[in-house]
Amino acid sequence: MRSAESPKGGAAVAIVFRQQPRALLYPDRPVTYIQTFQDRMSLLGDVGLDMVIPVDFDTELRSLTPGEFVTQLCRHLRMRHLVLGTGTAIGRDRRGDAATLGVLGDQMGFALHSIEPAKHADEIVSSSAIRTALFEGRMADVQAMLGRRFVLRGTVEPGERRGRELGYPTANLSVEPQAAVPRDGIYATWATVDVDRHGPTRVPAATSIGIRPTFGGRHRTVEAHLIGFEGDLYGRRMTVEFVARLRDELNFADAAALAAQIARDVVQTKAALGVS
Repeated sequence: MRSAESPKGGAAVAIVFRQQPRALLYPDRPVTYIQTFQDRMSLLGDVGLDMVIPVDFDTELRSLTPGEFVTQLCRHLRMRHLVLGTGTAIGRDRRGDAATLGVLGDQMGFALHSIEPAKHADEIVSSSAIRTALFEGRMADVQAMLGRRFVLRGTVEPGERRGRELGYPTANLSVEPQAAVPRDGIYATWATVDVDRHGPTRVPAATSIGIRPTFGGRHRTVEAHLIGFEGDLYGRRMTVEFVARLRDELNFADAAALAAQIARDVVQTKAALGVS
């Protein structure tokens, strides 16, 4: 990521909504998050901002006119520059477009700066474009648009121990219900987990997303086989970093056929990650 700085000195400040506005605007439509709120705060801090301000998008904030909104920014932050993406609008009913904000800036003493959107493969980078690529399993495109690899975080919880029975024990990752999850299939990943007082351990992992059709599963799970790792992971926090999608989830004739395929998946995972 590029470092952030104020256009002409002063402090560089970002305002971040804790939740997506459409969660309030369209409560009947499911909302998925590409990253957790904590991850967003951390990443914004890494680009060199002087301050990141979390804001709740609620009915009171939604009702503010563009003038009322920027008045709050000028009053509390002594804003001198406002940076927005092209096409962004603020205030009630999105009335605060570039023209309106330009006039308000002249009146209140701040300059408006519009930045062009980033593009990937001739497509504007947006959360919708990233979600589409994620749900289609196009991890290379996801990484290019995010500027980093996609990760899932959660707690390792007990499963049905099918992997252990096959000779490939897996860590069953419990993720937040609103987390965006890649398309079902097998992925080459890195798994990072705190296993002892010495800090996190990062190991290659073949990760399966799906319903486990060979065993008649119905519930979608995220399960990672940590290659070469031995130990108890139950109850520990784990991060899965997605590198490449290897194949679709398949229904095998029996457990032996599935175990043979998992062995091939492990080989492919090592190759994709560049480990022996």
